Amino acid sequence: MEPISGISRKAALIAGLPLPLRRLALRTVFRVYAAVGRSPRSGLADRFERVLRLPRREARRLDREAAFHDALAELEWLALLTRSRAAIQRDLAHVVTQSPEVLRRIAASGEPVILAPLHMGPYVIGLLSILVTFFPGRSVLILRRRDDRPLETRVMERITEFGMPVRFLTVTDRAGYLPAIRYARRGAVIVVFADLPPRYGKPAPMPIFGLPTAFAFGIDSLAHLTGATVVPLAIGAEAGGALVVPRYPFAVQANDAHERGRVADLMRRHIETTIRERPEQWHFWPSLQEYLAAEDPLMPIERAA
Repeated sequence: MEPISGISRKAALIAGLPLPLRRLALRTVFRVYAAVGRSPRSGLADRFERVLRLPRREARRLDREAAFHDALAELEWLALLTRSRAAIQRDLAHVVTQSPEVLRRIAASGEPVILAPLHMGPYVIGLLSILVTFFPGRSVLILRRRDDRPLETRVMERITEFGMPVRFLTVTDRAGYLPAIRYARRGAVIVVFADLPPRYGKPAPMPIFGLPTAFAFGIDSLAHLTGATVVPLAIGAEAGGALVVPRYPFAVQANDAHERGRVADLMRRHIETTIRERPEQWHFWPSLQEYLAAEDPLMPIERAA
């Protein structure tokens, strides 16, 4: 494996460990820093306190945990990039899916399906577990941001090592949209992140936590054009692994304003519920102002809350 720019030898060493051991190693590092009064922080305590309406002490605890989970997510990207296929397969044994019968039933139909996770926790290993366990051999279409890092693309490309052809579509690539739709109609598994800021697509008002937030929203038209069932996913880190929770699946019946509003409300509830369950694991808290830009570019988060 070629050297990876910006990755320390210590991080690479920890990433090479089996999943439970690397989680323990990372937690130990954070505890050592805390013991010497140098706890890493994410700088989000004020935001947690005001947006989530938490006591100051709890907001500061979440701030420390957010720093841990940001580091954990980076560690999991690195592990998926550097560990062997066999080692990754062993790591997947530590990912638990709640209500697996939901995904088994949808997979058995052979029809297209849209998996809609958030950028939370170790979402990549959670997604990989779902694909390998429930959709082996199926084609995969991943909608990605135009500014995804090359490292992230290299990790996603490793899905092909598990026998699944992968195709990428940048969310702003209009020329590639119709060919991707035709590809997806042939029974593909489509991965669409539900929590992208409005600049990545046609925004829809989807208020969360009492804030006038908007999100990039195209899952309604994508589901309608492909005939895919939408499965909102919550993926969270646990002490020794990860937990994947499929929310209630739904289909999109029409391409009109009423149906768009219905689907937007379903996704809004998915986003808010998932973040509220594990607020320290959502990676887009620092970008929250972007979600308000469509409503009021000058509205500070603290005043809005």
